[in-house]
Amino acid sequence: MWVCENLKSVYEELDGLIPFDGPVCNVNKNKKLEKLRKASNVVHDIFNNGLMNRGKSLKVLGLMKYDLPLPQYAHGHYYDGNWDRIKEIVEPIFENIILDAAVEQDLSLELVPVNNKIEVQVKS
Repeated sequence: MWVCENLKSVYEELDGLIPFDGPVCNVNKNKKLEKLRKASNVVHDIFNNGLMNRGKSLKVLGLMKYDLPLPQYAHGHYYDGNWDRIKEIVEPIFENIILDAAVEQDLSLELVPVNNKIEVQVKS
């Protein structure tokens, strides 16, 4: 995962409910989980491909392509992206999507201190 490391176990639990291909089962009942599926594909594309494949899908995060300082080649020059800034923009949005899906799927969550940080984990 590229963002939301504090929610890793929650994301992994939810990811287990998402099929490898296509929408989630019973989309009308699992709207937040479906949104997580779409958002995780976009986040993956941002950090692996510089949003080359899913630019139109960025709306699931409520963003436009120009909102992110992605690498680009323009006017004969290459401009490096600002990956730290991209993470600052994407992380809180994706965090809310994960937590919304966790609530929808009725996961019990707890705060756990790990390496001087607080993580949200699924209760066993």
